[in-house]
Amino acid sequence: MRRPWTFATRIAVGLTASLLVALAIAASTALALRSVLSGDEGATLNRVWHLAKVERLRRAFSEKIASQRGHELMGGSGFLAEADLARRQFMDTLEDLRSHAVGEEEVRSLDAVARAEREHEQVNRELEEARAHGANQSTRERLTLRLTEARKLTNKALDELVWLNEHQVSEGARQARMSERHVLWLILAVATLGLLVAMVLAWVLTRALWPLHHEVRTTAERFQLLVEGVKDYALYLLDPQGRVASWNPGAERIQGWQAEEIIGRPGALLYPPEVMTEGLPQRELERTAREGRLESEGLRLRKDGTRFWAESLLTALRDLEGRLEGYAVLTRDITERKRLERAQHLFTEAERLFHAARDPDQVAVELARMLVPELADGCVLALVGATGVLEPRAVAHASVERELILWELIRNPQRGPGAVTLEVFRTGRSELVTEVTPELLGEVAVDEVHLSLLERLGTVSYLVVPLRAGGRVVGVMMLLAQRPERRFTQTDQVFIEELAGRMALSLENARLLREAQAALELIGVAAHDLGNPLNALQLMLGKLRRTPPSEADKLREVLTSAMRYTQRLGRLLHNLLDLSRLSSGKLELEVGEVDLAELAHDAVARHSDQAAEAGSRLVLNVELGVVGRWDRLRLERVLTNLLSNAFKYGKGQPIELRVERTDGMGRLVVRDHGPGIPLEQQRQIFERFKKAPAKGVKKEGFGLGLYIVRQLVEAHGGTVRVESEEGEGATFTVELPLASASREVDASAQHPGMVH
Repeated sequence: MRRPWTFATRIAVGLTASLLVALAIAASTALALRSVLSGDEGATLNRVWHLAKVERLRRAFSEKIASQRGHELMGGSGFLAEADLARRQFMDTLEDLRSHAVGEEEVRSLDAVARAEREHEQVNRELEEARAHGANQSTRERLTLRLTEARKLTNKALDELVWLNEHQVSEGARQARMSERHVLWLILAVATLGLLVAMVLAWVLTRALWPLHHEVRTTAERFQLLVEGVKDYALYLLDPQGRVASWNPGAERIQGWQAEEIIGRPGALLYPPEVMTEGLPQRELERTAREGRLESEGLRLRKDGTRFWAESLLTALRDLEGRLEGYAVLTRDITERKRLERAQHLFTEAERLFHAARDPDQVAVELARMLVPELADGCVLALVGATGVLEPRAVAHASVERELILWELIRNPQRGPGAVTLEVFRTGRSELVTEVTPELLGEVAVDEVHLSLLERLGTVSYLVVPLRAGGRVVGVMMLLAQRPERRFTQTDQVFIEELAGRMALSLENARLLREAQAALELIGVAAHDLGNPLNALQLMLGKLRRTPPSEADKLREVLTSAMRYTQRLGRLLHNLLDLSRLSSGKLELEVGEVDLAELAHDAVARHSDQAAEAGSRLVLNVELGVVGRWDRLRLERVLTNLLSNAFKYGKGQPIELRVERTDGMGRLVVRDHGPGIPLEQQRQIFERFKKAPAKGVKKEGFGLGLYIVRQLVEAHGGTVRVESEEGEGATFTVELPLASASREVDASAQHPGMVH
């Protein structure tokens, strides 16, 4: 008969059985936990690396787009090589993703990305072939539209792929948290069971579970290191109240805040003040909590106050019971993408303007309005005037007050932006200043008032580019930035130079059209005005042939009339000759010592018959000793044209001719007492083919006399102006420097129809 177990035996057996059970439970728990945690760690790391590859895929596509855009704007094979390299990286990454795709949904998403990218590449090649074969504008515009749609479709497919992988990462993180919770519960269960079995098993359970806890902590640390290694994205967490709970290095780089500065503070600090006032940050959190995730684009604020365009993805984080634990925010800087989109839009609008507008001033004003405030805070457009110097044609600023300051600076040549624009005009090279420092303002300012105006203007960066067409500079464009986030970059310079080149080409085409029209008009006017005196001269000669030699008075009258017509023909031919020399490119002055008093006496003697015929008395008032170095023949032409003009419009009234010396200048003054010139037409009379209207005066001549007067006077470094009131005649004043030196007149810099 078997002996019954004693109490001690039972205790021993119980303890042994309990120990074995506890050991079995501990061993099985440890093995299960190790398997679960190892699987979770590998799955989490794989998902994160998978997301990184997706982001690499997106970056490769963006680099391909940027290189193709660079090739479109600047040409060159380098951009094509970069685009091909980026596409190969794209395809390699895509194949890698396909080989590690998880689930049918990701495979379909990858196939959609591949199809969209192939469509984009095909359309881009068709567009390049269309450009290379000189396809018409409509074909290029259609292909450009298809290319834009293909790019948008590819970006959309990429965004969906990113969302899918981010969702998988988020789901993996959630599962990891659930695994941790299960681990803790299992630890507590095993610990409780061990305590019930025997206190002696506590150290066994502790030694068995501590490595598992350490492994979980190591996995979390690795995941944190991986998150911190992402530099191109701002990745941070918000608590349920919207306060920042974590902050990765990418967020530090993009937003400018250090982790210790921002953690615990409201996430609304990352939004501009006007958006915070509208309550947008809180509304986005509420919508995210309601819908689970939210994608948005908008302006964000850095620590230093600068703004940037951001694309954000907000994801609500919930526990197993569905309670909101916070929000995960993924943000990237898309400022450059927005710049490219704005550039494309401006190119389209500018091309429409250049094709529609013919007036240079209208083009300048409309273009300045386009650029401000879309691309810059201020804009100054200067074009080459009729005298070959830069003249401001358009000034615009986002602030009315600062636009007035710009005008005040421009009206004062010593204080305006002339030094910078003239240097660019002279060299034909752009000038980019990314940061305007107080030291730079101090170097540029000519006095305290000038420095005060520059400081009030508040420019933080500027860009000056030449308007170049046909191998010469026809103007200068200056752009000003007032806000720090709008500082100009090399990308802006490339875009603005391309835009300036197109504007210059448009202005050059308009100039050539005007010159062609002027040439046709000149041919018509010359045929008419040369034909009239020739016909009259032929009639006079016929009459002279029929007049008997005995009628001396009649012969003298006919000869006088014939002489008058030959003189008129001579003036017309001289004007045409001067115009031809000006238009041919250069006019050389033959400089010598000239006495203006002597020049005036000779002119009075030469035009005495013309004065008598017009019934006008020539009144001469000269100051002796007004001597300078000028081209005597050209000054005689100036006086001849001015006096002929006075005889025509001041017929029957005295004509005054004065010679004076004033402030180092020699002055010639011709005054008539004719009908006068309306104020609004006084600037136009110095243009080609412009004649002063007068009642009762027959319109004849080319309308070139005063234009040639101005050109010849300015060739000597002088000026000519008119003062007149209707009904009181006109006074033409020519001022010449007494120390004048010969110079060339570059007709290529002359623009008909523009008055200095």
